[in-house]
Amino acid sequence: MVESYFCDAKIAFFTLFATTNHERISRQPNHHRPKSGAKQMMEQFITLDIINLCALLFVILIGLPHGAFDGAIAAHLGAGKSAYTATKFIIYYGLTSATIIALWIALPGEMLALFLIISVIHFGWGDASAKFGLPFFVQIVLHGGAPVFGIIYFHPDEVASLFSILTFGAPDLAMRLGQLAAPILLCLGVLYAFLALHNPTLRGRFIEVIIITTLLAALPPLVGFALYFCIIHTGRHMRRIWHILTATAAPKRLMMQAAGYTIASWLFGAVAFLWLNESTFEAELIQIIFIGLAALTVPHMILVDGFFRTEKKDRLK
Repeated sequence: MVESYFCDAKIAFFTLFATTNHERISRQPNHHRPKSGAKQMMEQFITLDIINLCALLFVILIGLPHGAFDGAIAAHLGAGKSAYTATKFIIYYGLTSATIIALWIALPGEMLALFLIISVIHFGWGDASAKFGLPFFVQIVLHGGAPVFGIIYFHPDEVASLFSILTFGAPDLAMRLGQLAAPILLCLGVLYAFLALHNPTLRGRFIEVIIITTLLAALPPLVGFALYFCIIHTGRHMRRIWHILTATAAPKRLMMQAAGYTIASWLFGAVAFLWLNESTFEAELIQIIFIGLAALTVPHMILVDGFFRTEKKDRLK
């Protein structure tokens, strides 16, 4: 039913577009007629560097769906016991995401800076092998800071352009934050090396952060981030939750549920893409992906780093 409704809506939209566009074009001389919408969109699409385009598609197709298992995590924690609790979770998630988007529109520079800090905590917490104390703190800051602030340090001009798109022309606060983070990360890197030298359990992750940092320095910023986000972060997150979720739910059911949330997020992104009126296809795509990620990361982080990790610790006591 949903697919039929979507198809009907899509046909109606393109029929209306074609009709009005034909009437407008038919009144213009031939040499003033604009290019067709499809051709114009294709030309804008081609102007996006193929490597960066692949990186963005990587984020959409692989990175984004890992958050779609939040519904399964919520059900595991008790939100799936009834239609009422499931509805409460969906409303909470949607309202939180909508609030982030509204704040981003009102305060884009401040929200980007806050998103960078939140991402450091979320990425670092997911990558940390230590459980407490100084090693845990160092791992959170370094493993989270490398993919977030590393690209700012290694590729300042390219990242400034990306941040300008995301903040509608106000990237200064986020760029200054990245500049301030660089010497802190360097000092913590030296401390991390000392800790790893005396603690063999830290050496694997220490080597990992060196490799990640090297790749981030060598690769374009979007490519480096996409590889970290989709392979390291998403892969580690899925390995962590999969055996726990499949203990209480069938794998097929989990995959179907995640597919539903993923498709829903893609549809919201498509609607936002049609609503935006940026000058280029690239700007719209970058805004949709990364502002959308910010909107989804906050409730995702609250659920995973708050409730889910706490539940795991309680079970191990």
